[in-house]
Amino acid sequence: MAQRPTIQKPTPLSQPAFRKGADPVMGGVNIPNFSAEMQAEVSPEAAPLWNFVLTHARKIAAGVVVVVLVILCVAGWQWYREEQVKDARQTLGRVISIQDPARRVAALETFLKDAPSAVRAAADLELAASAVQTGDWDKAASAYARVAEADGDTPLAFAARLNYAQVLMHKGDFAAARDEFKKLAASAPADAVPVIRQQEAEAAVAAGDKAGAVSAYEAAVAALPPTDKESAAFFRSRIASLK
Repeated sequence: MAQRPTIQKPTPLSQPAFRKGADPVMGGVNIPNFSAEMQAEVSPEAAPLWNFVLTHARKIAAGVVVVVLVILCVAGWQWYREEQVKDARQTLGRVISIQDPARRVAALETFLKDAPSAVRAAADLELAASAVQTGDWDKAASAYARVAEADGDTPLAFAARLNYAQVLMHKGDFAAARDEFKKLAASAPADAVPVIRQQEAEAAVAAGDKAGAVSAYEAAVAALPPTDKESAAFFRSRIASLK
């Protein structure tokens, strides 16, 4: 009778990762031993930092998560704002295409109620120009004043203030126009000063301020280049007629 083969219990390739009372092992690495070895490798100067990292690992990880979430939120908000501005520009383009100035003025006023700041200056300039077409000087002046105030010390703000002063002339508010032109001349480019001084003088004449007009014309002559004798002669004739 043949003897039955003996079946031997296979020897496990490795010991279980975790045994009661034994050190935890992960991926074949004894965690406490690994930590101890790492601490042994750390220089004495860096030991406090290492200990801090080990002690506050969870808090540090949570802080990183919070930072990532903040970055994602900011990126999302920027994308949303860009989409808003894009839609607003398209809407403004449709409003500007309205042929009737009165209807365009009404549409621009409605648009400006909720317009993003990125397109408000463009919309106000369109409103001012449309209001000038309809002869609504009050609306035109208000729109130009908003652009001048919002854009601060920029070429766009300067142009808006110049248009604002000219609208004041159309309104018949000559004294205010004179004062605005005078302020503009103080900050205008050198080649624009003579023309602005001339406008200041004309506003002063309309306001009944002959002395102010003479002073403005004299400032215009002083600002002219020496070669512009024709303009200088004209301004001097105006001065003589006012005295």
